[in-house]
Amino acid sequence: MRDREKAFICALKQSGATFGIGDDGVEIGQYILANDAFFEDVHFKFEWTELENLVEKCFLVNLSDIYAMNALPSFLLISLCLPQHFKEVSKLAQIIGKNAKKYNLKIIGGDTLIGEKLHFSLTILGRKRHKTLLRKGIKRGNILGYITTKGALNHSKMQSFGQNLKHLRNILRFYSHKRIPKYSRFAKPLLYPKMIFELNKIAKAGMDISDGIFLELSRLSEVNRLGFKLLKSSGDWFYSPEEYQMLYAVDSKKLKKMQNTALKFHHQFVPFAVAIRGKYSAKKGNWHR
Repeated sequence: MRDREKAFICALKQSGATFGIGDDGVEIGQYILANDAFFEDVHFKFEWTELENLVEKCFLVNLSDIYAMNALPSFLLISLCLPQHFKEVSKLAQIIGKNAKKYNLKIIGGDTLIGEKLHFSLTILGRKRHKTLLRKGIKRGNILGYITTKGALNHSKMQSFGQNLKHLRNILRFYSHKRIPKYSRFAKPLLYPKMIFELNKIAKAGMDISDGIFLELSRLSEVNRLGFKLLKSSGDWFYSPEEYQMLYAVDSKKLKKMQNTALKFHHQFVPFAVAIRGKYSAKKGNWHR
């Protein structure tokens, strides 16, 4: 079956009413705007973790798009669907406010309604920095790589790239009896904007990894009209979702500089593919479709 999200976006673009669709966010004036949804029983289940962790992850997955395009988070619009019998309304408001302050966001509006399940939809406005990093701009011969932790940094075993698929499989199978390990990237992806901003200066193109490398490569292939040759064997880590680590394309002459910059922040830039002529297509769909 064809990717329903892709089919919808293609049809929407054909309407002639779109602008800037296809990146982590869109550049408008001095701001980058990014929107993402976080829905109960699609992206999370209450059984997986505490309310505080759910809300912070909702913020982090949206902030990741802003950092990926090289912007500083500034303002927030939030739409919220509250379950009819939800009893922690005041607590939820306090948690949202706490996270907005933590990540330097001013809440400027949104909408609230009552429904069957808890849903969040966040729109973040980030102030542009010197260079907006887009998904487009990859040339033949550019090296593609991802960011991952190095050494014992921040529970590296849990936070290192590719671990989320294992956690996801466990909780989908046993979610009524299991919780997500609280230090895993799936529970709480740790973001490093200072490092990302430094790497963004070097990269030709980039995006955050939310649906797994296979799907992200398909998106990069379409927008850049290129294919990709893998430099290392593919495995389950290629399908690992919700990593919210960066996927970069870099000129081969700047590969060493990219790696050395990542090392300064106790991370690694791991090359895994090279851009070539052709087209690249994902072999599997998004985990929550």
